[in-house]
Amino acid sequence: MIVSDEALLSPPGEGKFNSRRRRVWLLLCGLLLLTAGSLPAQDDDLMLATVDAAHNGALTVRVVGLDGPLRDNVLAALELNRFAGKSAPEEGRLRWLHHDATRQISAALQPFGYYQPVIDATLERTAEGWVAQYRIQPGPPLKIATVDVQILGEGGNDPVFQKLLAKVPFAPGQILDQAQYEQFKQNLESLAAERGYFEARLVERAIQVNLQTNEAAIHLHYDTGPRYRFGAIAFKQDVLSLKLLERYPQFKPGDPYDANELLKLQSDLGSAPYFSQVQVNAPPDAASDTAPVEVELEPGKPYKYSAGLGYGTDTGVRGRLKMEQRQLNRRGHHAEEELLLSSVKSLLGVKYMIPGKNPTTDEYALTAGYTNQNYEQQDYELTTLGGSWRRQDGNWLKNFNLSYQYERYQTPNSTDNSATTDSLLLIPGVNWTRIDADDRLNPTRGLLFGFELRGAATELLSDTTFAQGALHLKGVYAFNEVSRIIARSDLGATMLEANIDQLPTSLRFFAGGDASVRGYAYNSIGPTDVQGNVIGGKNLLVASLEYEHRVWDGWSLAAFVDSGDAFDGATPELKTGVGMGVRWRSPVGPVRLDFASGLDQPPGDTFRFSFSIGPDL
Repeated sequence: MIVSDEALLSPPGEGKFNSRRRRVWLLLCGLLLLTAGSLPAQDDDLMLATVDAAHNGALTVRVVGLDGPLRDNVLAALELNRFAGKSAPEEGRLRWLHHDATRQISAALQPFGYYQPVIDATLERTAEGWVAQYRIQPGPPLKIATVDVQILGEGGNDPVFQKLLAKVPFAPGQILDQAQYEQFKQNLESLAAERGYFEARLVERAIQVNLQTNEAAIHLHYDTGPRYRFGAIAFKQDVLSLKLLERYPQFKPGDPYDANELLKLQSDLGSAPYFSQVQVNAPPDAASDTAPVEVELEPGKPYKYSAGLGYGTDTGVRGRLKMEQRQLNRRGHHAEEELLLSSVKSLLGVKYMIPGKNPTTDEYALTAGYTNQNYEQQDYELTTLGGSWRRQDGNWLKNFNLSYQYERYQTPNSTDNSATTDSLLLIPGVNWTRIDADDRLNPTRGLLFGFELRGAATELLSDTTFAQGALHLKGVYAFNEVSRIIARSDLGATMLEANIDQLPTSLRFFAGGDASVRGYAYNSIGPTDVQGNVIGGKNLLVASLEYEHRVWDGWSLAAFVDSGDAFDGATPELKTGVGMGVRWRSPVGPVRLDFASGLDQPPGDTFRFSFSIGPDL
């Protein structure tokens, strides 16, 4: 028996009267009404019987012998089930629906491969109402004997279609599951639309059912037709030069159509600072087998202002003001100015940004900044001018920079706390970071790897010769849905020809604080001067291990141990802190509240509170 694939489906709600049966039913109802209207009134007993017939009581529907999806689909297909728990319909209709229930149940089981069920149907009237019971034995499942799935047309050579074809969810020997069959058809249609096969169609779709052997054969032939190509790309806007906009699409006219490229174009333009709304359309043109691309862009506000007030245990109360100039000219140049104020460190920075050859991944920047730190005899004033080239290369964020900095800092190893030293350095540097994570805010698997190199030489407009490198590692691993570990490590080393006092404070390594060794104050671990003040060191070693366990919804408890030191020699004197914490998964990332104690005295604290907000990676 050859059955169309649509004929095998039994969607919820199927089983309504067909038009012929409805006409017969209406005719019978009309005759009954006419007959009732012609009968003379008899007595009160007849009147009471009429009232009882109009109030049949509640209907109870029972399905026995099935569970899970089979039972759910049967209940959804049973029209009689619409009255379950409610007043039963008029008896004539009730009995007709009960009679038709067997057909409806059989149809509801077929999508799961059961074509020969045994159904024992009963309908009884009780004192409370009516009880319709269906005791069902689904019978032997229908097995798939052969699978004939073919991709015809240009899509037959498309690697993406070949990959889908290799993952056909049904195979000989399996029980026929029509939901899988329908889903695979939808996957074919979706992939064809995504890849530009706008003339694709199913040329053969049939399931051959042999009830004698209890087997089925699936035949599915999909002709993709030709693959359309991108047509001309037109931008409708008056914001940027066409020369810059044409660098955004990662495809060109004549390339094979791919909806993902259109989505990426829309995302890239939407992420740019210039536009408030982006619409990308590519209607297919059957006459030329192309899809011309139309991009409509609405300009955004030229300025954006933001302000913030917060608190950090490392910095105390802090405030932030920022202004973004989103479009300085039609070449896409933009700028931002930022002011940060706190009791420990304040800074003012200006950045002028220029789109690179690929504006979605490359950017040049000119920077200027002023920083003033006033903290625990680690005071300094720093003024910088510089430039950088930043490039997003896959998961790598690569930054190459050159800065010229003037720093006035407190002289270490001096008996006079007011003594200062001036430094002028030209510093080239490179900073690369790679993040792989399933979720940047709350990862269950993730790894951050970053390194930076920088240096200066007296032969190149600098007062000091040095070379410095740093390595940053952080990993997240979840054992299950409620527990995970977070490990991090920071390593740093400096090669310096002169003494440590010739290296500006901003370039030395310190340990201690919320992001370093908890249980110790900010920058409180490191070499000291003759007066016992921490002055920082040439090298750095910090490691941390944290276990986090979710206790309720977005709330978790954490236990951790941190250890580290900033030092000048070859061997660190590690300081260790341990503690407990509370975590809350907020929309902007975890909110962390930690209580830690330093185990090494001094300079560890007996008890220290720590608070931070931000992504895990």
